[in-house]
Amino acid sequence: MERVIMKFITEASDMQIQQISFDKGAPRYGALLGGQVDALFEQPGDVRKFLDAGNFKPILTVFNERPGVFSNVPTHREMGMDFEPLLRFRGFYVHKDAPSDRVDWLKWAFQRAYCEDSYQAFNESKFMNVIDSYRDTAGAIDMINAAIIQYRDVYKEMGLDVK
Repeated sequence: MERVIMKFITEASDMQIQQISFDKGAPRYGALLGGQVDALFEQPGDVRKFLDAGNFKPILTVFNERPGVFSNVPTHREMGMDFEPLLRFRGFYVHKDAPSDRVDWLKWAFQRAYCEDSYQAFNESKFMNVIDSYRDTAGAIDMINAAIIQYRDVYKEMGLDVK
């Protein structure tokens, strides 16, 4: 996902960059702290402690609108970059033959857990509340299908084999 979004950013801004991949967070964060790289593309929750300590400063958000917690940081669109952002997502899945009453109960349980104050506090502590992150089944299917189309189109443009 990061490479795709950086492709969008570099094409929209005519910026020349060299992307450096790190497998783990510590080398990524250490490279920015130590000045070996000029910028870092990362989820805000993963670097919250660096943001809170003032070691890192957000300079661009890849959202269609400024999230409240980053209201002083411009979006890619405000900087003249016209692309639909790709968002990370995770979900809970069941076997295709799971009994419908069990599926209904799981949906209820996950919705209830999501609404708990303790979970919302956790979400806030990790900046996972910068967008509305909860999707019901239909909303999740729509989001995933849209992401598949977007990834396929970009991968084709990049010359990658797409099924």
